[in-house]
Amino acid sequence: MLGRIVFALAAMTTLALAPMTAEAGQRREATAISCDRRCLLKFLTDYTEALTDNKPGDLAVAPSLRVTYNGVVGQLGRNETWGPARRLPYRQVLVDPETGAAIFYGIVTQSTRPTRPDTPGAAAPAATPRWWFYVVRLKISNRRITEVEEIAYERPEGGFGADPSTLTLADRIFDAVLPVEERSTKAELHSAAEAYFDAVGQEIDYHKAPWHPECQRIELGVFTVNAPRTSGSCGGEFQTPSVKWTVRNRRYYIYDVPRGIVLAVGNFTTPPEYPTNNGSVVFELFKVQDGLIRHIFAFFRGNGQLHSGWGTGPGS
Repeated sequence: MLGRIVFALAAMTTLALAPMTAEAGQRREATAISCDRRCLLKFLTDYTEALTDNKPGDLAVAPSLRVTYNGVVGQLGRNETWGPARRLPYRQVLVDPETGAAIFYGIVTQSTRPTRPDTPGAAAPAATPRWWFYVVRLKISNRRITEVEEIAYERPEGGFGADPSTLTLADRIFDAVLPVEERSTKAELHSAAEAYFDAVGQEIDYHKAPWHPECQRIELGVFTVNAPRTSGSCGGEFQTPSVKWTVRNRRYYIYDVPRGIVLAVGNFTTPPEYPTNNGSVVFELFKVQDGLIRHIFAFFRGNGQLHSGWGTGPGS
């Protein structure tokens, strides 16, 4: 009798553990193919190393990889920013494990010191080195790169943007983790960025956007508000009627609640009433603190880009 009871208990235990074991196995499988924050950062390290070493073949890419450069479909590592003797003096990274997005803001340059003659593949530095403002968006799925969206801008003499050689250290305000009471929800981060885009398009009164009293907007290293040439504040600049672009094809990739940051890509299209306004696809990074937009940092192709090569609708 006792033996039958023990056998029955063992059978019940086996049946009870079976779904738990299967569930645990599924969790392990999901963990194996997912990519957390550390994993995404490692992908960006691999990517930046591949760029400086000119070895795109070292990257873990999916067979379905899709690559664009300044909105044009191309091949990985086959554009002017890739090549021997590259340096990335300015680096800023953003990741979101929920979307699988890994984004790099940087400067790419040929300005390097001569390599040691015994270095494999050594190349002499360029006589007249080139400098690019550079941003890349990676999408990671099943621990493979499935999307690469690169935008690069080589500032012409007198063109818009800071001297890229002066950009070396990213503003650490975007890394700062906020106290819990100063954080916004994911929905609130999204709403703040949407309000900004709507203000840019004059779809809402700019006063309705949630501006922080410390708000600054920096484009390619240049302060475009609270500056001698553009004295308006983050909101006040829209008092000038011609400061207007219709922001189409808004794509959201980064929501970081602890740090209060949200990153979106939008196509700032030229409005018909202001045909000289330069339109372009823009990577917009927002710092939101206490529910208010404190900082905005924009990277884009300063001489214009009509299409992104991604998304849907106008500007895609």
